[in-house]
Amino acid sequence: MTLLSLSQVERNYGDRTIFSGVSLRVDEKDRIGIIGDNGAGKTTLVHILTGQEPPDRGERAARRDLRMAWTDQIPDLAPGTSILEAARTSFRELERMEAELRQLEDQMAETPEDERLLHRHERIHTAFEASGGYDRDRFAERALLGLGFAMEDFGRDVAELSGGQKARVALARVMLLPAELLILDEPTNHLDLDGIAFLEDWLCARTGAFVVVSHDRRFLDRVCQSIVDVEFAGVIRYKGNYSQCRTQKEARFESTMREFHKQQDYIAKESAFIKKHMGSQRTAEAKGRLKRLNRIQQMVRPRKKGSVRLRLTKGDRGLQGQSLVEAEGLGFSWPGLPPLFEGFDFRVYYGDRVGILGRNGIGKSTLLKLISGELHPTSGQLEIAAKLRIARFTQEMEDLPSHGTAYECLQILVPTWTDQELRDHLGAFGFTQDEIEKEVGVLSGGEKRRLCLARLTCDDFDLLLLDEPTNHLDIATREAFEQALSEYPGTLVMVSHDRWFLDKMATRIFEMEETELLTYEAGMAYFLGKREERKKAGSRDKEAEKQGTRSAATKQDRNPSSSPKSGGSDSGKVRNPYAFAKLEEDIMELEGRLEEIQTLLNAPEAWKEPETLKQNQSRQDEIEAELQELYERWENWQ
Repeated sequence: MTLLSLSQVERNYGDRTIFSGVSLRVDEKDRIGIIGDNGAGKTTLVHILTGQEPPDRGERAARRDLRMAWTDQIPDLAPGTSILEAARTSFRELERMEAELRQLEDQMAETPEDERLLHRHERIHTAFEASGGYDRDRFAERALLGLGFAMEDFGRDVAELSGGQKARVALARVMLLPAELLILDEPTNHLDLDGIAFLEDWLCARTGAFVVVSHDRRFLDRVCQSIVDVEFAGVIRYKGNYSQCRTQKEARFESTMREFHKQQDYIAKESAFIKKHMGSQRTAEAKGRLKRLNRIQQMVRPRKKGSVRLRLTKGDRGLQGQSLVEAEGLGFSWPGLPPLFEGFDFRVYYGDRVGILGRNGIGKSTLLKLISGELHPTSGQLEIAAKLRIARFTQEMEDLPSHGTAYECLQILVPTWTDQELRDHLGAFGFTQDEIEKEVGVLSGGEKRRLCLARLTCDDFDLLLLDEPTNHLDIATREAFEQALSEYPGTLVMVSHDRWFLDKMATRIFEMEETELLTYEAGMAYFLGKREERKKAGSRDKEAEKQGTRSAATKQDRNPSSSPKSGGSDSGKVRNPYAFAKLEEDIMELEGRLEEIQTLLNAPEAWKEPETLKQNQSRQDEIEAELQELYERWENWQ
């Protein structure tokens, strides 16, 4: 069933056409990724999909009662609201939906033949289930933990949070909203690897439709089943994930180019024949061919998006084989705070391509600042090769002047360049003549990134430190940047969560933990494999620990003298171990029954039998209440 559709939509800003003739349909199970260059119109397309902007021409049609959620619809949070409270505000709608479901079930029990009630119950139940309505309290905590917050952060005031942290709170809130259609704009920008993996798993398990705007190619590969490419004032939809889209797009271009050349050859041959035989004995034939030629609808030459042309300094001063950075017991802490990290031992050699990974807040950017000399270690040793030329691409872009035009920001670095050289250099980074004269303050995030890259390539350096370099860059610029880096012979140290980027660029991985830097002498694929092995080993250890705890509890029940429980004068013994064992058996039995009922409730056909559905939900409530009572008895057993 179609949730939302656009038909021949056009949108203009002044005399500029953003796109025209756009038709797009979003169905119930769709998992759509939107890609395109910065400025191509992705955000405008999203605003039309959500209804925030009306089309100038064409039609937007949404199913009545369609429940949509998108990130920028979340209002600013008032100071005094905790992170957990902010996440739980999404439950207001779920609570209202649950009450309506109960009301509909009562009505369906009285009039089971009413199709209208059945359809409404199905729609609300689908949205309720897709948003984790049955498990919302636990999922609120899971969502915040999965997106990089710690349990001790839950009580923090949202007013204290950074911009990236607020973006993660907003993402958690929108994930908890009941919606049949979810629209996300660059959701991975402020997430670490664990956060991205959590979001991917959640989207893959989600039953509702979603549309996601992203430049994260690995993310698009994992979660999307179709890709919408916004280019040349239009959109083209491809089946499959991003990698499949790339293959199809290239094949489509080559096929269209062959057809174009074939038509051009035909036109050239026919024109030559007409020119040669017009006025000769074959004039009638020439006139017939001319009529046919005039009726042909000539193809427009296929276009490819122009790529950014980046070139970095050679960075070669006879440093091959040398150790550029050496750390022993390295640590850093801010004044009055516990160590951010400590005990780091590592070396970086000339020509290395090192990717640095770790959870948000672990100190990855701080480590780059230590290497660049902007900060100094508070413990351990850090040695940098003499006369090493270091350049740093910062996440905050603090080296970018706050005033002046893009042209002036480049001119101040290379005052000897001519006007044409400056304009050509900025043009190579995708700046149009109009954008060159823009004030820095009005540039978009992607434009500022490109300007930083343009400035970076004006200087010579041996070691390049990159802090989240691909954030806010579109895919075309990312690929050009990757190509330039692959041709650069110097040393790269890169902080990034862009797995596609690191997979192509990194040949060594440093994983930061609080008291240790783990070194992997191979690339991203090897690191991810080892990381998965650790997760599985951790899961096995936890399961073994659970089994061991259960075995120990059983032994204690059979041998009361070994029990840690105590009470009265029988210190170290469980009072009435046989009753305690029976209590645990009752808990396990009820947990099994609860799991069976939840499986029935989550089944797609559950809504078709309203009376049974109502009975199962009532039974679920009863079991949960019984379990809560038994859990309390178990916890307080003496």
